[in-house]
Amino acid sequence: MNYLGVYHSDYSRSNSGIFDAPCITVGRMMLCGRGCFSRGKRLALAWGRLRDGKALASALGCSEEATAAELVLSAYERWGEEFPSHINGPVASCVMDGESDALVLSRDRMGEKPVFYARHGDSLVFSDHPDALLKAAKVDPSVDADGLRELFGLGPARSPGKTPYRDLMALEPGCALVARGDAVDIRRYWRIEDVPHSEDVPATIQLTRALLEQCAAEAAGLNPAVMLSGGLDSTALTALLKGSVSPMRSFSVDYQDNARDFRANAFRPEMDAPYVMAAVRAFGTQHRTVTLTQRALAAGLDKAVSLRGFPGMADIDTSLMLFAEQIARFDGCVVSGECGDEVFGGYPWFKGKGPLEGFPWSGSLELREGLLLPELRERLKLREYVADVFSTRRAMADPGADFEPDERRLRTLQRLCFEFFMPNLQERALRMCEGAGLEVLTPLCDERLVQYVYNVPWDMKFMGGQEKGLFREAVADLLPEKLLRRTKSPYPKTCSPEFSGIIRGMALRLAEDEDAPIFELVDRKKFKKLAQSALNPVDTPWFGQLMAGPQLLGYLWQVNSWLRERDVQIVL
Repeated sequence: MNYLGVYHSDYSRSNSGIFDAPCITVGRMMLCGRGCFSRGKRLALAWGRLRDGKALASALGCSEEATAAELVLSAYERWGEEFPSHINGPVASCVMDGESDALVLSRDRMGEKPVFYARHGDSLVFSDHPDALLKAAKVDPSVDADGLRELFGLGPARSPGKTPYRDLMALEPGCALVARGDAVDIRRYWRIEDVPHSEDVPATIQLTRALLEQCAAEAAGLNPAVMLSGGLDSTALTALLKGSVSPMRSFSVDYQDNARDFRANAFRPEMDAPYVMAAVRAFGTQHRTVTLTQRALAAGLDKAVSLRGFPGMADIDTSLMLFAEQIARFDGCVVSGECGDEVFGGYPWFKGKGPLEGFPWSGSLELREGLLLPELRERLKLREYVADVFSTRRAMADPGADFEPDERRLRTLQRLCFEFFMPNLQERALRMCEGAGLEVLTPLCDERLVQYVYNVPWDMKFMGGQEKGLFREAVADLLPEKLLRRTKSPYPKTCSPEFSGIIRGMALRLAEDEDAPIFELVDRKKFKKLAQSALNPVDTPWFGQLMAGPQLLGYLWQVNSWLRERDVQIVL
């Protein structure tokens, strides 16, 4: 955890030992975190990377050496509660004003930095990590029916603003929480706007390239390495960074015996290794390949839950966690191509033509529902809940009848992807790297790039008849043809039957644990039957493109670990 804040509470000084960072208190307000700043009766915090800090300092009349938190406080003193709209970059910020008894807490525009909060009467506590609020605040680890619906109906994704905990909320991206006394208001200060696209194809390519160069140049200032998969996103970023970062360092991840076990399928058409090495040769990077074992993947499931604070993507999480730990031996900062598929349209669901009838990355509701105890299944009605969430959020995402049907459908789908699918991957990238002491940069989710590309018509996004066609054309002069035209392939996961066997054994042992809390929710016999099934690693995913049978068992293992370690109480 990186920060903890308390607004209106008498127990703020009792948090020593909970959080190892400096704490500043003013009356019944407390901020705890590295980089806090105070002036008079006002406290400020900024967590993340402030963009255009020098320009902001100049506009505010501050020294160029002013810290991000000092600039945040000065911005509040200049613009009041509207200050979040003047803070740029992936930064969560907070000001507590003891003079006017006010709190302004904001989350960055694209949600790269998480903000969780809980209310108790006139008090409010907040942190970047949910476990901090369970430990340091009066937040009961209670999960109600809606929390279970989120876990089993949508998980590992979550509805915007929600967590599985009954009393713990998430601040949505581009939003600010303003509290005065016991009144709390959530305000949206930024959103992606539907605006006309006026540029022709050459100008669109040129502007997209300029935005990509701008984002890469800002990342280059931190002298990062690159997570290189040989896919378009990471390869293009490597090309854009080359010349600005020297020496250029790259890292790729692979699995023990993966070449032997790999079988091509619709979701993973090719292995990464040949493309990784082609990129290394093309750009002359100093490269290291990290090879992970199947046992290490399975052994890390519990730690990955602790890093997230929630059940996550099973071994897809642990692989990144272990990968990040190895990168951190050599580098403190790394660039990831995360979010490129959401922004430029790389996922297979963007190719569909039918009507939007559900979240295309989160299916298998019959499988999800069928694992629950019969009485709970009847109580939760997962299908109805998911359908209601989808219907409500689809209506909110719909740009309206001014757009042609296909364009309208794809814009709606992309917004839903930004709200439900991308946040899960952003959280994964941040938490797994952060746990290794590694800062991860995701230039492709810069809001300036996202806002522009969102409004590019989808026939331009797919120019050339290939997914992410606009992206490809924007970097066409930088990449060898083999790398430029590579078909979309997701994050590399293990294909080993050994992993399936290990996770099966773990699940069968769990099925014999009479005290396992998950069996207050999941049918023990059906869980055991699932564990004894074939668990073919290339079966159709039940979430995203990577989570098939073994990952379902891994997710359920993580749910059990999460319930047990936090002593979660089910309240129905």
